[in-house]
Amino acid sequence: MDEKALEQLRDWARNPGSAAILTDIDGTLAPIVPTPDAAEVSGELQRLLRRLSGTYRVVAGISGRAALDAFRLVRLKEIVYYGNHGFEVLRDGEVEVVPEAAPYKEKVEELEQRARDELEPLGAFVEEKGITVSVHYRNVSLEIGERCKRLVEREGERLGLRVTIGRGVAEARPPIKADKGTAVRKIVEEYEPTKALFIGDDTTDLDAFRELERLREEGVLRETLRIGVKSDEGPPEIVSEADVAVDGVEGVEEVLRMLTDDS
Repeated sequence: MDEKALEQLRDWARNPGSAAILTDIDGTLAPIVPTPDAAEVSGELQRLLRRLSGTYRVVAGISGRAALDAFRLVRLKEIVYYGNHGFEVLRDGEVEVVPEAAPYKEKVEELEQRARDELEPLGAFVEEKGITVSVHYRNVSLEIGERCKRLVEREGERLGLRVTIGRGVAEARPPIKADKGTAVRKIVEEYEPTKALFIGDDTTDLDAFRELERLREEGVLRETLRIGVKSDEGPPEIVSEADVAVDGVEGVEEVLRMLTDDS
């Protein structure tokens, strides 16, 4: 990590009250595993996040998982959860869904059922997420993985859904403007930090990186920091567009420890 980034993290740790800590979850707080239900966030990362939530303006997990599923994984009531790439927010135990997404629910369910019928017998894992659907193909052959991507892309186009391909997963969602970038903007508008960072490892996290940059250019944020988590499977832009690149969940833990001034 370069000295400029180190000093920025140290400064935020000394003056945390005006800063927002925003992070992806899978691949960032929890190592990537064959199926989402096997993921775990370590006790040390939970401890660090709890400490951060007590001093920073806001700490939020912004995930491709459903909001309740993100909460069950991280198991901290002290932080805010945006789920399904910004389509949901978990507040006071209640999940709010972006109203514009509701008309697409049946189309998402249709694609989900098609994937269950055709891909689950081949070993793929179809994750039920409500307003979005994810087909995980990490634990199948390359040939089956390509078949998973083709089905989601084909059916997504037919049904008018937006499709993204990530690290071992193909996802379909309503084609409205709701992603990790819009979640970042909503959090910044609601909590009004002057500084914000986002940590992420995959394609959908680039939306958050780019929104942070826009918020800084607009003068809404005075300082931003984009932290990319390096991996063999992640897109190269996660490193090239990041201000700082770290190695895996261990590198994320180091960053959070620095933000607690506990390094």
